[in-house]
Amino acid sequence: MKYAATDEMIALRLSEGDDLGDSIAHVCRTCDVDSAVIVSAAGMVSSVTFGWYNGRDYNTETVKDIMELAVLSGNVSYRGGALYPHLHGVFNKPDHGAISGHILQAIVFNNAEVFLKPLSTVMLGRAFDGAFEALAPEKRL
Repeated sequence: MKYAATDEMIALRLSEGDDLGDSIAHVCRTCDVDSAVIVSAAGMVSSVTFGWYNGRDYNTETVKDIMELAVLSGNVSYRGGALYPHLHGVFNKPDHGAISGHILQAIVFNNAEVFLKPLSTVMLGRAFDGAFEALAPEKRL
């Protein structure tokens, strides 16, 4: 993995075998970024584990196939005292069929490029809202 960071943007180049979420969290910790928005991403993966929240926990499905990462969205917040990359993505298969959903894990094939926008005036946390831990944004003082 390679990255460059400023107050304005973090650019990551992930290598084969890197975990997408773990890599994002690692760079944010290293750069002292506690809140960020996923701006864009492109690349390829060799497997993705999706999670579907059923109201109690996640039903999971792992797809092991080389796919193109077409869209990545989400944010980085704090959840349970740790950085939490909340990621959703769209992946294209070789036949151009797409699969998508909430990403629990994605392993890079060859490479992936990710761009994050650090937030300096808003702190993204998580708070239990009666159903689950939802985004709880706060203005920084």
